[in-house]
Amino acid sequence: MKKFEGKVVLVTGAGHGIGKQIATQFAQQGANTVIVDYNTETGEKTAEEITTKYTKSLFVQADVSSPEAMMNVRQKVFEEFGRIDTLVLNAGVAFKNKVNNITFEEWNKTLSINLNGLFTTVKAFYNDFLTNQGSIVYISSGSALSGTGGGVSYPASKAGGEGLMRGLAKELGPKGVNVNAIAPRLIDTGEMMRVNYPTQEALDAVLEKIPVRRFGTVNDVANLAVFLADPDNSYIQGQTILLDGGRTIA
Repeated sequence: MKKFEGKVVLVTGAGHGIGKQIATQFAQQGANTVIVDYNTETGEKTAEEITTKYTKSLFVQADVSSPEAMMNVRQKVFEEFGRIDTLVLNAGVAFKNKVNNITFEEWNKTLSINLNGLFTTVKAFYNDFLTNQGSIVYISSGSALSGTGGGVSYPASKAGGEGLMRGLAKELGPKGVNVNAIAPRLIDTGEMMRVNYPTQEALDAVLEKIPVRRFGTVNDVANLAVFLADPDNSYIQGQTILLDGGRTIA
């Protein structure tokens, strides 16, 4: 029997990149998955691929910052599967602007999705976790610690999310729910890496700062997400695990 056979795992921002790989690896372990994404095209494609190759996957289009939208997601999840076991909170946006040139619209949008979106997602399923032991995994960022990677709004939103997760860990821990965060740095998701480091020289320079001498992969993040959701590892609680190949300590 696979680790997550019969379980239901919801992943936000799962239409591509890290979120897609996380959903895929849970499906490989037997879980039914719920793909929540704002982009209908990529979300539907991901759900179809997972259903064809592994287990049933449901796509629900939603803006995670909308409480009404996330309550609708919950309704569809229970209509389809009748339960929820794991939330992976991955959806996010970034604007690479400093204080002097970021607009209030950009600032508010970043916090609306990256921070409020965490709260609305958890709030929609909160009562379910009070009665059903499970796990919540938040995909944060090393930027919450370093202050880099996305202007000022991005690290601020990620640091706020880690605070929310620690509060939830204290609140839900006695109910048998595990809550932890993953803080990746320099994960190669393809195109975005090339935008931030457009030349081979730039890539080589940043690689020299990473002790393991490679960039992180979406598999690295997904492996850790599955690990943290595994009940066998339930004594890990309220933690943010920095996934950076040693770059930060270097």
